Amino acid sequence: MSILSDPVVTLEGVVVESVSLSTIGLAVTIRVENNNPVGATIESCPFTLSYRNGGTPQVIASGDTGSAKIAADSATVLPVRVSSNNTALPGALAAFVTRGKLDLTINGTAKIKFLMIPKEIPFSRTVPVTVGQIAGMVTSQKKKE
Repeated sequence: MSILSDPVVTLEGVVVESVSLSTIGLAVTIRVENNNPVGATIESCPFTLSYRNGGTPQVIASGDTGSAKIAADSATVLPVRVSSNNTALPGALAAFVTRGKLDLTINGTAKIKFLMIPKEIPFSRTVPVTVGQIAGMVTSQKKKE
């Protein structure tokens, strides 16, 4: 029986930072909660962001948190900026415009080490991105100019 419990890895948020006809910039925030009496090291945390088009996942971006230390009995927030300019992006933008929102799904696996013991912890979450969020982003950019 193991005395260490698996850390909890979750998507804390996805914020659209920029949008054009050819690219989308996203700020992804991943939270790692370590409820163990010893610290851990995230060796990597690769993930993909996708949306569903006719039931089929279409990957629009991918990223990785890189390496990070997670203290004992604490939570660590790992921000990652990603951008997409792949062939799935026009379909995602079209779905966004016609539906007024786009459900983005993040799938990934955190590769964590406790006391030299490697663990892989998969995670997945779907979050909506709405027209209101984009309008708010555009409005705040105009105020800065």
